[in-house]
Amino acid sequence: MNLNRKTWIYILLFYTIGLVGCSKDNNSTDPLMYLVVLNSLPVADIVFEKGFPGSDNTLTTNNFTGVAGDYTITIGGQSATGINLPGDGSLEFIMPTISGITENTTLPMVITKNGNPFLSKTVRYRPIIDITLGAPNSYGRLVSAADQNSYLRITLGSTGDVLFNIFGYLGANLNLYYYSSPTGSKTTIVENEKVGAQFKKTNLTSGTYIIEVKYSSGVFPASFRTNIANGQIQATFVSNQMDYARCYDTLAGGTVYVGASNDCNGLNGGTFTRSGRCTYPTDGGITTRSYYTSGTGFGGFDPWYAETTCTQPGYGSYNEYEAIYEFN
Repeated sequence: MNLNRKTWIYILLFYTIGLVGCSKDNNSTDPLMYLVVLNSLPVADIVFEKGFPGSDNTLTTNNFTGVAGDYTITIGGQSATGINLPGDGSLEFIMPTISGITENTTLPMVITKNGNPFLSKTVRYRPIIDITLGAPNSYGRLVSAADQNSYLRITLGSTGDVLFNIFGYLGANLNLYYYSSPTGSKTTIVENEKVGAQFKKTNLTSGTYIIEVKYSSGVFPASFRTNIANGQIQATFVSNQMDYARCYDTLAGGTVYVGASNDCNGLNGGTFTRSGRCTYPTDGGITTRSYYTSGTGFGGFDPWYAETTCTQPGYGSYNEYEAIYEFN
């Protein structure tokens, strides 16, 4: 069991104890105070903002003198590269890749100077998790005031809109950013718009992106789920409403695709003609609504009316400005 899991087990234990210990006359400690304190519980001596493999990080703990060649750095037993002394007393390096780690983890960092021990600390290492666009995943990742950042990676085969949706947490505000390269600066996707969920549509060119989920504020640590899509998703739940010439494929918190024969296209494709698809975010994840030119009791949608109901407010849709519409 790593320190990350232990820390949050302690949080749950303290919270439970606090609930049991509360008395009606309010003489006992408020259990929320446990969360306020433990949400900021240190997880390592040094917590870099990035700290993910290939990222540039800076140490300001000592007055580093000499030349870069004087120093070696290992993290979790792996050698860091890109060591540089910018001349202000700090030391820069590139975080190595450490295999077998899938969640934020505290690891030992050892620095030598001219072959002699110079500094020994613990640091927070943040692996990058690959997310397949529009597909289910089982990741419930944790961020908190003490360990604010979590990193994901997506790859786009073509330029277009991408819909980001994180959800499943309580009482916290999370921001989203992306990096075009591990050593570059970040670009904002969305900041400070929702508590308990977050979503935004962003236009990106083809390529690979690192996505940062950052804890901004809150009392509770946030264990969030992730949906990312650039169009129709693979359903983990289906609501077929052909009385109204529509069908809903939902991604949300599910982990298993229902399969091609059980999604909206599989259920309806042999009988009804689809006119368009609307992929939109919610507080509980991403859904794709399929429209059909006819139904069993409703006149149906032509492609342009379907697009209107998807992207323009007032036609019964959801989060229209963040939706992605696809013809047929």
